[in-house]
Amino acid sequence: MKKFLLSFAVIMSTTLFTACNNDSNGSHEYVVPVSDGVYVVCSGNSRSTIPGSLTYYDYSTQRATQKAYSAANGGATLGMTVNDALRYGDKFYIVVDGENSVFVTNAKTLKLIQRIDLTSESMLGGTDGVSPRRIAAYDNKIYVSTFGGYVAAIDTVTFSLNKKYKVGSYPEGVTISNGYMFVANSEHGNGNASISMIDLTTGTEQTLRNENIRNPQEIAVAGSDIYFLDFGQFGPAPDYAQEHAGVYRISGTSASEFSVTQIIPNATAMACAGYKIYAYCSVYGSSDPVSYHVYNIQSGTSTEFKPEGITFPAAIGVDPLTENVFIAAYQSATNEYGTSADWSTNGFVNVYSPSFQKIATFDCGVGPARFAFNLGSETIIY
Repeated sequence: MKKFLLSFAVIMSTTLFTACNNDSNGSHEYVVPVSDGVYVVCSGNSRSTIPGSLTYYDYSTQRATQKAYSAANGGATLGMTVNDALRYGDKFYIVVDGENSVFVTNAKTLKLIQRIDLTSESMLGGTDGVSPRRIAAYDNKIYVSTFGGYVAAIDTVTFSLNKKYKVGSYPEGVTISNGYMFVANSEHGNGNASISMIDLTTGTEQTLRNENIRNPQEIAVAGSDIYFLDFGQFGPAPDYAQEHAGVYRISGTSASEFSVTQIIPNATAMACAGYKIYAYCSVYGSSDPVSYHVYNIQSGTSTEFKPEGITFPAAIGVDPLTENVFIAAYQSATNEYGTSADWSTNGFVNVYSPSFQKIATFDCGVGPARFAFNLGSETIIY
């Protein structure tokens, strides 16, 4: 396959450059990347008619703000099933599945600038724009996958549709590396799942299929290889045991000659930063305890870590600058069947250092699902 630049859209969708300029009095001006905090994307609970929300954790104050979007917009809610979010430039984008929309806000204030209805005729239209899932950004455009089987490329200045890409069925994760877009086409786990690889310059698409690509959810690119999280398949009733879940690597010399190898068995969530993949393993129908792993892409080795204080994990993320690890979890609930995750109350997040020591904890909204790091840049003069 072609060699691609490191690209982890699950964590970071902007590229930050460090530059140095000299002015006339001999001082130096540097533009450096910074990470100010993290948004917890909380999907809510549609069955209980609990709308989704954002919780913002500020690094400098070490305080969490619940329902941050609502607070900035006069109490307005985002609607049902908030799926994804990212900061790109001076804007913050929020993907809301149940509203078929992307909410464009000011990155500093979260005040709404524009709501993009993906089912409108000026966008994807009709059924093509339903249920937006994941978002990535590249070259002044955002790229949003929808369960309609498309990815919309939207201009970040005019908010107009730049291009409409037909991909596989029920696409989830999207990432962009070195001018190529990669899309995880889940097919809802019903067969024929695939990875789309699209040249954004020519529009040429190649579709990768393999018996080990069953239900891909998240996708990343590092070096010349593609990495994806696959939910595998669910067995028959009454157990519905989840099989073949894990993190997989696609490697090879071309799109027609490649191999797919499982590198973290039973993984059900992943996050990427630098050249490391972080995952936890909690397959449905298994009595095994949850396990946590870090895979080093450069060495090809995996190590296990044991975070303190998590029983029912819901999401994992890693700040690409600090390498602190964030794990969101559900609260525990006890009923006649025993102890289980509570899907209808606020969750919480534990923060761990790169050596996996717990350094903070804070509450978040209902249904924590993803992390969006508040990445930007600042100028330093000295």
